[in-house]
Formats: sequence, structure tokens, C-alpha cells
Amino acid sequence: MTTTFKQHRLALQIFQSNRLRRDYHDLAAIPQYDAVGEFFFTEMYGPRDFSDRDEDARRIHHFIQILPGVHLNDVQQVLSLLELTNALDDGLTKLMIELGVGIEFDEATYDRAYRVADNYTARLQQLNLVNSSLHNVYRLSRSHFLGVGLHSSRPLASLAGIEAGHTFLLKGYDALRGVSDITLFADTVHKRELIRLNQIYGC
Repeated sequence: MTTTFKQHRLALQIFQSNRLRRDYHDLAAIPQYDAVGEFFFTEMYGPRDFSDRDEDARRIHHFIQILPGVHLNDVQQVLSLLELTNALDDGLTKLMIELGVGIEFDEATYDRAYRVADNYTARLQQLNLVNSSLHNVYRLSRSHFLGVGLHSSRPLASLAGIEAGHTFLLKGYDALRGVSDITLFADTVHKRELIRLNQIYGC
């Protein structure tokens, strides 16, 4: 039976989400990082179709302007991260199909395809965006005023047709609200992923 691009893409997302849960179970076990870990595993890299969220992210710019205490540059890094991650995952999915990789694959097969994709610079940019986005959204989450604005604007986001994108921002805010210091989480993710990236590319 022939599998579709969408099925391969979902298989990739499932693998990546499970890999992140495995590699960061120690961080997620720290009480203050439980919620942000779950957001990271499910809302950023979860095993489901994010097309609505990603499409909303492209159209959310005007909506951001009406949120209290938020400017576009506050969330631009997150939007850039979503766009870059989506492009990289689409490209890797396409490559794995071209290489004849099925929807069931192991980590060694994934790593080989990752290396063949030959986009080290883009992957490094992705890691840096993850780090800066975590720090920036953490800073925004200190604002109770912003939280009120996000929660109260849900009906407006629905009317504007960007409910998925708004929900993503709201969940990110709520997940980071209970974090007292994001440094350990953000720096650990960056360090471990950079080591893994360099190992795959033989750096």
C-alpha cells in the first residue's frame, strides 16, 4: 500500500516528539518545567497536523497589534521558528521518501537522512531560535496584563479565523507562567541539541 506525504510527515513528527521526550525526561521531571516540557513536546513538535497553526502564524501579525503589552517583534522569533521548522520538516520528509524510507524507521536511519539533507546552517539557526524564543516568551509570561489580554481575546481570534495560532500563543504563555527561571531548560536544550547536531554532521 502506497503511503502519502502526510503519513510520512506524521511519522516524522511522532519520531521527533518521542525522541525529545526521551532525551529531556529529566528536565520535564523538574516541577517548574513540567508544563513547558509538555508544550515543547506536543505544541512545538507534537505528532499531529499543525497546518492550521502554521497558516494562522502567517496571518497573526495584525492581531498581535491589539494585544496589550505585545509588539510584533516580541513574537517574531517564535513565528520565524515555526516557519523554519515547518520548512525543515517538509524537506526532511520529502528526502526520506526519495531515499525509500518507510513510515517505520529507527534513529540511525533518521540521522542518516538528517545528514544527507545537508542543512547544518539552517539547523543551527533553528536551535538558536528555540533558545531565543524560550527566553523571550518567558519574559512576556511575566506580564499578568498580557495573560489577561490573551485569555480575553480568544473569541476575537476565533472571529478573525486565527484560533489555532492564538491557542498556540496562549498555551505557550500559560506553560511558561509557572516557570521561575527558564535558563536551565533553555540552555540544556540548546547544549544537548548542538552536541547531537555536531555528532550527526561529524563536526
